[in-house]
Amino acid sequence: MVGKFAYSFDRETFDGAFETRQEALKQAQLRLAQMDSDAQAIYVGKRVAIDPGSSGLAEMILGAMRRRVRTATGDNSSNYLMRVNEHQLAELDDQIDSVVRNWMNKHELAPTQSRIISISEYPVQQPSMSGASQSGNEVFDLGEG
Repeated sequence: MVGKFAYSFDRETFDGAFETRQEALKQAQLRLAQMDSDAQAIYVGKRVAIDPGSSGLAEMILGAMRRRVRTATGDNSSNYLMRVNEHQLAELDDQIDSVVRNWMNKHELAPTQSRIISISEYPVQQPSMSGASQSGNEVFDLGEG
C-alpha cells in the first residue's frame, strides 16, 4: 500500500492504493457516481511509509555503553567513547538505522501505517439544476413564469 496513491472526499480518510494519481482520481470519480454524496472535491495524495523510529539512536546507545562500562569498572572519570566526532556519530546512526530496518523487514515487524503527502484537489462538477429557465434567469417575480 505504501508508495501508491489514494483518494478522499473529505481530505481526512483516504482509500485505495493505485499506481498513479490519475488511476486514483478515476476510481474516485466512479465511486462518487455510485454514492449519494454532495462532495465538493476529490483529494488525491501519495501514501508514504511512516518513520519506524530507527534513526538517531547512536548517541543514546553510546551513552548506555558508557554507563555500563562506568558501572562495571566503578570509574566515573573514564573518557570511554567521549571523543566520538559528529562524522563518526552520523556514520553509526546510519549503520544502526540500516540494521534495525533490515531486521524489522526480515521479521515483518515494520510499521504498516502510512501517511498521505502531496495532496491534490480536484473540484467536483455539480449537476445543473433541472428546473432552471431556458433564459438562464433563475429568479422570478411571483405570478410570472
